Amino acid sequence: MNGWLGFKKAFKGSNFLTLMFSMMREVTIDNTPPAMSVEVTTDQTAYAPGDEVTVLVNLRNFAPNDRGYSYMNFIVQYDSAVFDNAEYLVQSAYSDSAFTPGNEVGNIFQYNFVNPVDGGIYFGMNTTMRGIDIQVEANSKQAQIPAVDQTLVTFKLRVKEHTLAGSSTISLANEFTRIRTSEASNSFYLYSPDITVLASEPVAIVPTPQVSVYSMGSSAKANRLA
Repeated sequence: MNGWLGFKKAFKGSNFLTLMFSMMREVTIDNTPPAMSVEVTTDQTAYAPGDEVTVLVNLRNFAPNDRGYSYMNFIVQYDSAVFDNAEYLVQSAYSDSAFTPGNEVGNIFQYNFVNPVDGGIYFGMNTTMRGIDIQVEANSKQAQIPAVDQTLVTFKLRVKEHTLAGSSTISLANEFTRIRTSEASNSFYLYSPDITVLASEPVAIVPTPQVSVYSMGSSAKANRLA
């Protein structure tokens, strides 16, 4: 027992823990620059209830000399209490007319752009958040998705009727991001820590202008008197 107490005293008085945590910190730090930035934007900054919203997924700031990617998978999250897209879906997948692949990946002979799929993203949690699953893959190793600034895809949502004035953010759920790169016949995946997410601006929901029936009646009455 005395030997164990002596060891504990010596251990406590040493710098072993400091050294150990310092080594762990050095091992876990990743100084690799991000592969790219992703930003989710909308075609307007404010909408009224019932308005259609066009969402854009933009890729920017690729690393220098980046050769491109053979596969990309992003999930864009939105609040289903504010936005709806049922009119654009067929069995949970966007119809061809409700989304548009960007210019860089719109060639069906080079790229397989899977119709975006709508679904729950936070399983087991009481939330109204849903996600649009976006996947695009090169059809061959010779057809990399170019590492250039681009809009990867646009798709549509609609502000629900009777939505109260406020704001809501449509953004990237980056914890689900997967990107595959192929070099020298070897493939490996990059995940969310390798991707910089540019913060999305909140979308403003403004009340629908109300026309006063009383004002219309008064105006008509004045015209008749005139």
